[in-house]
Formats: sequence, C-alpha cells, structure tokens
Amino acid sequence: MNSPRRGESREPSQVERLFRQLVREWLWISLVLLPLTALLSYRLQMNLNDASPGLSALLSVALVACVLGLLLWRPRLALWLTLSGMLCALLTSAGLAELRKWWSPTPALLSMLLAYLIWNWRRLSVVLTYFGWELARLDSEPKVFPERRRAHFPSGDRLQKQVMALEQAMSRTRDTHRFIADGLEYLPVATLISDPHGQILLSNRKARDLFGGSLVGDGVLEQLVRLGYPGVSPAPGSHLSTLPLLEFRDVRERSLRLERAELLPADGEMPAGWLWSLTDLSIERDAQEQRAVMLRFLSHDLRAPHSAILALLDVHRHQVGGDTQLFNQIELQVRRALDLTDGFVQLAKAESDAYHFQPSLFAMLVLDVFDQALPLAQHKQIQLVHEVEDEAQESLVMADQALLTRALFNLLENAIKYSAAGTRVSLRVRHSSDWLTCELIDQGKGIAAEELPELFSQYRRFSSAQGIDGVGLGLSMVKAVVDRHGGRIECSSVVGEGTCFRLDFPLLLE
Repeated sequence: MNSPRRGESREPSQVERLFRQLVREWLWISLVLLPLTALLSYRLQMNLNDASPGLSALLSVALVACVLGLLLWRPRLALWLTLSGMLCALLTSAGLAELRKWWSPTPALLSMLLAYLIWNWRRLSVVLTYFGWELARLDSEPKVFPERRRAHFPSGDRLQKQVMALEQAMSRTRDTHRFIADGLEYLPVATLISDPHGQILLSNRKARDLFGGSLVGDGVLEQLVRLGYPGVSPAPGSHLSTLPLLEFRDVRERSLRLERAELLPADGEMPAGWLWSLTDLSIERDAQEQRAVMLRFLSHDLRAPHSAILALLDVHRHQVGGDTQLFNQIELQVRRALDLTDGFVQLAKAESDAYHFQPSLFAMLVLDVFDQALPLAQHKQIQLVHEVEDEAQESLVMADQALLTRALFNLLENAIKYSAAGTRVSLRVRHSSDWLTCELIDQGKGIAAEELPELFSQYRRFSSAQGIDGVGLGLSMVKAVVDRHGGRIECSSVVGEGTCFRLDFPLLLE
C-alpha cells in the first residue's frame, strides 16, 4: 500500500514531461524553418543571378540554426538572441556586399523572427499548462478552513483566466499561512520550528516566555543547553534526529518534557525542518509529589497511632474493672478507620501512573490469590474451588503483579464476605481467542438489578451489604486496575442466588 508521500514523489515527472514536449516542439520548429529558409534563400539568390546559390542558402540556414540552438540553450534571453542573430545577418550581408558578393538576408531575418514568435508562443502554452495542472492539484487538496467565494473567470482569454486563478490560489495560500501562523502563536505549549540544521525559524509566545526573549536565528541546541537540558552538546556535528527526548528540570526548577517531529516536504523523505515542543508539567508533577506525600502519610503515619491503640486495647481488655463492651466498640471503630485508610491507599495506587508492567503467568497470580483467601473461606466454612483450563495454564498477560493480585483478592474476599456458611465460591480461568477470561461465581446474597449500574462507584454501599463491614472502595479499586490493564469487567447477579464477576484481559501474544 503506497503512502501519500510516495505518490507525491512522482509529481516532478509531470514537469519533466512538459519540458520534454517543449524540446520535441523545438525540433519540429527547426525541421520546418530550416528547410523553408534554405528554399527561400536559394530561390532568392537564383533571382539575383548568384553563381553559388547553394552556399548562400547554407549560410542562411547556418545563421538560423545558430539562433534556434541559442533559443533552446538560453530561453530567457530569447529576444536579445533573436535581435543579435538578425544584426549578424545584416552585417554579414553588408560585408559580402563590400566584397561584390550579393547575399540577401531576408529569408534568414524572416525565419529568425518566426522562430522567436513560435518558440515563445509554445513556451507560454507549456507554462499555462503547468499553471493549470498545479492549480488543479492545489484545489484538490484538503482545505484548512472554508475558502472565500470564488471569482468568476473570463471564458475567452486563457492567459487572463490562469492569472486570475493564480491570484486566487495565492490569496488562499496567504490566508492559510496566516491561519497557521496565528494557530502556532497561540498554542498552549512552547513550540519552535527549525531548519534541518537546527536554526530556529519560528517560535510562539509560550516559547519566548519560556526561554526569555526572541529566538529566531538562534540554534535549538544552544537554547536547550542554556535551559539546562541534560546530555546535549551544541557542537556542530550533533545530530538532531538522535537527540534523546527527556523530561527534565530546567535551571528554574520547572518540569519540562521535550518532543520532536519531522517536517517533511511534499515531494521527498528528507526532513525540511523540525517541530519542537516543550510541555510544562510543573503543576502535574507538583500534584503527583503531593499525592505521594499524602499516600505515605496515610499508609505509615496515620496507621501507626491506630495500630498503637489496638495494641493498648489488647493489653488492657482483660484487666479487672475494664469495660469490655467499650473496648470492643473502640476496637471496631479503629479497625474501620484502618480499613478505610487501606482502601483509600489501594485505590490511589490503582488510579496512579506508577504501574510496572511485565509478562506474567495469570494462572500463578490466581494461585497466589487463592492461597491468600483460603484461610478466610475455611474460617466461614465456605468451599473454595478454582478451575484453570489447560490452555490457560501457560497464558501470559502484561500485568503489574502486585496491583492485579490485590484486585483479584478484593473480588474473592468480597465473594467470601457476602456468602453464607456451607456455600461455594468458584474461580474459573479459560482461554478465549486473544483474551483470557476469569470468572468468579459465588452463592451469596446477590445484588439488585437497579444497583448494578453504580456497582463500581466510590463509597457506594448496597442493600445486600447491610450488617457487613466495608467502606465501598474495593470494587472501585478493582475497576481501576482492570481498566489500566486494558481489560474489561462485567457483573451479573440475582438477589438470593449469587453473583458472577467476569474479567477479560488481553493476552500477550508471543
């Protein structure tokens, strides 16, 4: 399948064909004028009783041939070459007259004049053909914005029609240039356009503010060095195409990310320039740092006093005179606070960008989750069953193992939590086309149909969860993890019969 650029690379051949046609027409002009000049000169010299009319005719043909050759070699000097040839013919005639040799320059002069007129007429025709072809190609290209109302072209004069069409095309080109220049100027990121050697040709206001001053004429590498970009050498031999694109802290402690794109011409594959953009990520990075500090606070500093309270309760619970019921209530509230903290931390990690994907055996993750949940199931006298198809045993997925394991454990823990003693919870894994499917089926209370659309909302507690501890963040965390792994999660449930969660993950194809 050919790309548009490769298609455009054949366009110059059209120009070559036009000029090859012009050379062929020059040959036809020569083949017509030279014999006609020879015939006219020969007859005229015969009338003048010339003893050697053939030599005179040959002289006329030679002068006309010289002019025709010069017209092809230097077409822009056609008028001066023709006048010079005519002057040479007159001087030659005068010189021969001094030697008592009568040679009429009239055939040569007429042929030179006809050669000039016909040659320029054909050149003008080729130029008009080329203009028409280029204008039609320009008109067929996608428009950046709605064009102005077209002018009415005259139907008689072809030259005037082409000139007016060219004027309209140039007006549209100027409008497009202004439109693109204004769009570049007000882009929300710092943007530079440079030539292939890195000299800056255009810069927008964001770039001028970022670098502090006008940039046109400066080198991209020199400006990046001044900004504090790591690993940049402003040496003349540095290649722009191999410059590493990094996120870095500049001299003013701003977080910036550099990006680069080639600007290719319509008829070639070599870059005609480079587009550079510097995105200021300072606000986002500061927010991420604050988020990380908050998570550290929640996961360590806030948990520590709660753990200390539980330890003190355990020490004083059975002392003489202690209020056991009060201690139990305090312990219940502290454990709820710890669960809330843990759920919030897990959800924040699931929604962050700090995923570490690697090829993973999904069956091994399932076994790990099964081992973690087995004591919980045995404590509630629930039968825990897992089935992994043979084809799915060796199936790989790209996964953050810690987060995906935690998400699967959340689902399995919920299934055990909401199931009654003596029931069964099944975990099935099977291979389906390019997907790996995991189904978790319980025989618990079930979820009402009207509550299913809000199943993955944060802090959402359902009627079936009454009397069971929880904060409503576990399923939100599961949904975030599955989405980040490129998977899908669905839930079907019947109140009083049980719930089925289905998770689909894309397979890592070898």
